[in-house]
Amino acid sequence: MAVTAEQTVNAPVEKVTETFLDEAFNRHVAERGGATLNSFDVDGDTAGAFTVTSVRTMGADKLPEMAKKFIKDGLSITQVDSWAAPESDGSRNIRTEITVGGMPANGEGTQRLQAQGEKTAVSVNMSLNVKIPLVGGKLASTAEPYVGKALSLQAREADAWIASH
Repeated sequence: MAVTAEQTVNAPVEKVTETFLDEAFNRHVAERGGATLNSFDVDGDTAGAFTVTSVRTMGADKLPEMAKKFIKDGLSITQVDSWAAPESDGSRNIRTEITVGGMPANGEGTQRLQAQGEKTAVSVNMSLNVKIPLVGGKLASTAEPYVGKALSLQAREADAWIASH
């Protein structure tokens, strides 16, 4: 299933990048989304290409009803974001891979932070795969709106975070 989301953050791309790399911000976003940030690691010099790995857990009570049939104890989500070096205007491309612990599901896609002067357009394109015979496609389509909301949440929360920090 494909997931796309777009948001505008009222800050330049450098400030949005700094915010997206702030562990406290990521913890805040995870909690707003009903999850817990278990780990957050930035590997490499953020002035160039680097990788961010985060692990979040979510209780089964926060999942869609259909997913609760398959996930009794909640789930663990590992997200690996491979950031490209900034372009001449500061814009960034990010390759994202998501794995779900304890379930045959994953996601992959791209994120883009597009510089627009004092604003940043944040766009996300992801595809979700759930490999459970007969119900995998339905489970993925049930998860799609939640993934879209989670991706949009990060950009929406960035505006408030930047304004208050």
